[in-house]
Amino acid sequence: MSSPRTIDATLPTTSLRPPPDDAMSLAQVASRAEWLIGREEVLAQDRAAARARDADEARRQRLPMIKLDKGYEFEGPGGRSTLLDLFVGLRRLLVCHLLLDPAGARECASCSAAAEEVSSDLLNRLRDRETSFVAVSHAPLTVIERYQARRGWAFPWYSCIGSDFNCDFHGTRDDSATSNNHRSGAPRQVGTQPGQRVFEREGARLFHAYSMFARRSEPLGSWCYWLDLTARGG
Repeated sequence: MSSPRTIDATLPTTSLRPPPDDAMSLAQVASRAEWLIGREEVLAQDRAAARARDADEARRQRLPMIKLDKGYEFEGPGGRSTLLDLFVGLRRLLVCHLLLDPAGARECASCSAAAEEVSSDLLNRLRDRETSFVAVSHAPLTVIERYQARRGWAFPWYSCIGSDFNCDFHGTRDDSATSNNHRSGAPRQVGTQPGQRVFEREGARLFHAYSMFARRSEPLGSWCYWLDLTARGG
């Protein structure tokens, strides 16, 4: 029987105490009166930014929607599902495109970090407000299910392989394909990108309301954020 491995736990001889204040690289130190003046200036800027953000949300909710005349199918744990099925009878659908290597060898770190924020509580709050949430990836369902089980995620996750969904809604960027570009006059690029799409429903009629990509697509953990993306708001 081999002897147990020992670990050298000798403490360092240098002091672990922080250096004195004059040696630390900190923001400028001021009196409380000076701090209050600066804080009021920053608060005014924060309030202006909040008002601008509220105006952006209102403009987004006034955008016209595009009626969908094309059908899309996805593969999930229960078999094939249409885009209408993903609404599960609710009036709104939020689709999050997560990048996943079809071979299962690599993952998108930022997508995985964002997906960690999608909790059961968030899904319940969205459902209480007539909003369904699903994730889609252009990867085989077996790869999705294996990765989802390893990460312990509970949200519905579908494969869009074999469907034009990703291409039509700019999850796949391909010069050779005709996609619904989310930016007028934007240059066409090749590859895939994460993003979010918002759909609305009136009976069996489906509408594309909004798409979000790049930096604004990161904060997935707030149900208020998701509802703000929809045509009717929260």
